Amino acid sequence: MALVHLSATDADGPTELRRGDTVELRLPESLSTGYRWRWRLPVTLRMVADEHVTHAGAKVDIAGSAGVRRLAFDVTAAGSHELRAELARPWEGEAQQALTFILHAL
Repeated sequence: MALVHLSATDADGPTELRRGDTVELRLPESLSTGYRWRWRLPVTLRMVADEHVTHAGAKVDIAGSAGVRRLAFDVTAAGSHELRAELARPWEGEAQQALTFILHAL
């Protein structure tokens, strides 16, 4: 079991994992814009954390603070899994940006 770090540059390409691995995905997010990352996780990925943190790693929920959205999840089953991340305002339906991560777990 390993900790695997992903970022936006890992989108669209396959990532090789093992069942039991923990994945940490960090995407840039500025709370003052109203845009937040939202996730579409398959049931085979169990969410461990979903929080806004500063670049130094401290958890913050202050409007206007720049940092990253940190998502951590465990891979609970072998196979191919698709994680979709969308940057959108909660009151708007359409995402400003969307990323897809293809995860292959043994």
